Amino acid sequence: MIHLICGPIGAGKTHYAHDLAAQHHAIRFSEDEWLAKLFVPDAPEGLLSEPMSVVGAWATEKYQRCRGQIWLLCRQLLAQNIDVILDGAAANKTQRDAIRTKALEQGVGFQLHYVTAAAATRQQRVTERNQQQGRTYSLEVTAAMFAHTESFFEHPQGDELAGAIRVDT
Repeated sequence: MIHLICGPIGAGKTHYAHDLAAQHHAIRFSEDEWLAKLFVPDAPEGLLSEPMSVVGAWATEKYQRCRGQIWLLCRQLLAQNIDVILDGAAANKTQRDAIRTKALEQGVGFQLHYVTAAAATRQQRVTERNQQQGRTYSLEVTAAMFAHTESFFEHPQGDELAGAIRVDT
């Protein structure tokens, strides 16, 4: 089974993913954690003070590499009947549909989990997460990054929500 967790930044996706993984004895994958460990230490000096177009261009290709490696592992786990949790790999319907297709191709179930919260709540959580750097922290999210992700996240709607689990945090 593929559990795909989507939602806007700061909604509580990673917290939810940790709990879901424990509940289902599943393996959890967070793109942000992979990016933080594999690429952020080698990021250009001052990258976060650059315009979002520069930050985005740097990160996009790295996220694609992470997704490729994560999927290779997911295929192996799914072949052994081990559930996987994909945290944060679904900012738009196209990305979510691609993962639905992968589930079909692998002959496994698919469950969309839509985690959401009010924008002001999410902004406060991101600020606190940056300061506390606790269990769900992997990357610093600047105010510009928060605004940028707000501009491109597509909330699931219509038929896409049929059968989805919605979690308001």
